[in-house]
Amino acid sequence: MENTTQDINLLLIGKTGSGVSASGNTILGKKAFESRKSASSITDRCQKDSADVLMRRITVVDTPTFSNSQNIDLRLELKNGLKECPPGIHVILLVLPLHKTQAADVLSLFKQMFGENAMKHTLVLFTHGDEIENKPLDQLIRENTELSKLIEECGGRFHQLDNKDLNNRDQVPALLMKIDRMVSENQNSCYTLQMFETQSLETQTQTPKFEIFLQGSIMTEIVHAAFFLIFFCVMSFFLFVVWGKSGSVTSAMIVCIVDFVLAFIWIKLSLFIRQCTYKYRNILLACLCGIVGGFIGGVHGEESIQVIFVRGIQASLMVRHTASHT
Repeated sequence: MENTTQDINLLLIGKTGSGVSASGNTILGKKAFESRKSASSITDRCQKDSADVLMRRITVVDTPTFSNSQNIDLRLELKNGLKECPPGIHVILLVLPLHKTQAADVLSLFKQMFGENAMKHTLVLFTHGDEIENKPLDQLIRENTELSKLIEECGGRFHQLDNKDLNNRDQVPALLMKIDRMVSENQNSCYTLQMFETQSLETQTQTPKFEIFLQGSIMTEIVHAAFFLIFFCVMSFFLFVVWGKSGSVTSAMIVCIVDFVLAFIWIKLSLFIRQCTYKYRNILLACLCGIVGGFIGGVHGEESIQVIFVRGIQASLMVRHTASHT
């Protein structure tokens, strides 16, 4: 095996609850990163730690999860993490829990963030193997079409770690052998900061995909709000027709169309707001709620349930913004 004593830089990433930090601890053989069961991401910044493992220096970058709920600018954090690891990352470990893989979503998120060029530097790392049926890993992969596709995209590279037994060092050498093989096949090349910045620039010039659009809790709230607006426009139609407010079906149709257009504008502006930094996002969304609420109030009246709903979102966002900057 070539370069079996070469220092290695690893970056771990996954969704909340997949065991990203715990995997980093297992590889390094020490509790380098905070890790515990939680519904939200524990890691809010990229963290780096190193250890001597099998006669080489292993550096692990622990990252916030794709689906973090703490208003973390994941792209910025990953950029900072890559800066800390010259000349780059030899292997990206995409951490997946075996009991709930969601492979298709993870693959889409990963490609959006890192780009196609990252796939040759990626190995799928399975965790939580104790929470599934007693089946061989190869069989589980074959039986799951989405998972099989993900493994294929990563060149057939995968490994399983048991993070509950930190003292079991036998599983780490097997992982490092696969990593050494990857590094050799890639001719010691790395996934670099320049590659990440190129992908980020390309993504910003394209319409974000729906999976990325939903990754933050604020974005989810916006989508739900937009759906509610569409629901309200349909309700307005029936209210005008059944109870005869304004006296005509034409009035009902006008209100319905106005509400639908406002909901559509809301979604489109949300795509733009997603590109803004978290420092300004809440205040921009609150302003948007004020504008939308004003338009709806002009059509329905200030005491309509639509206006109350939008004003409620506006107040929530203002409170969130104030709390995050105190």
